[in-house]
Amino acid sequence: METAEVGPRLSDLLRERGPRAPRGQNISLFLGLASTLLLALDPALVDTSLAGLRHTELLLLVIAIALCLLHGLGPVFRPGTPGRWLAHPFTAWSLLTLAWWKLLH
Repeated sequence: METAEVGPRLSDLLRERGPRAPRGQNISLFLGLASTLLLALDPALVDTSLAGLRHTELLLLVIAIALCLLHGLGPVFRPGTPGRWLAHPFTAWSLLTLAWWKLLH
């Protein structure tokens, strides 16, 4: 009688080094979610009147939030592809900083 093969032990899985998560992935996810919540819960933070709303800065903010969420949750792109450059933390974080600075000043 044959016994069923059991999966690997937890200690073996912990010893193995799996694929590494991209650097700053948790920070990007936090920044994207925090910006989304700020924008959704307090739209007056962006501008008090819809007539004075600057759509170009708001579009920049939405793109930066999308890039942060793409880096935080998205796939790991192959080196040399445009997605790798766009989903890079430097690109996402600098655009997010620029967008919030332009909206708040």
